[in-house]
Amino acid sequence: MNLKQFALVSSDAISLNAFALDCNNPPGGIGPEAAQSNLRCAEQERAAADHALNDAYKKLLANLKNDPERQRLSKTQIVAAQRAWVVFRDAECEFRTSLSGSAPQWVPVNRTQCLTELTTARVKVLEEYFDEAQSQ
Repeated sequence: MNLKQFALVSSDAISLNAFALDCNNPPGGIGPEAAQSNLRCAEQERAAADHALNDAYKKLLANLKNDPERQRLSKTQIVAAQRAWVVFRDAECEFRTSLSGSAPQWVPVNRTQCLTELTTARVKVLEEYFDEAQSQ
């Protein structure tokens, strides 16, 4: 490979890597390539939302305790509520996705975006619960 070919291959690799990192401007289109690119970005957002959810849940859980004498089982209740919420979230996103009528290549993108949306909303709820627990 000569220097000119190397430069051409390198510039292609750089532009692909730069695009892969720029989820603020995903590609347009409706084809499989656009769907795959959008899915990669949606997965990054979902992973960040999951991380925030886990942090908020652990923080809340660490600040709750069961108090059977006062008939308060806060820690037990939030564990049960969170487990039920995960089941709800997953079922809700499956249902929403089934209604979307999207092309097959976009179904995973829509599902992932739904998971992110509901997870982000749940983080806010858990943060409100934490604030409430702190004020007691």
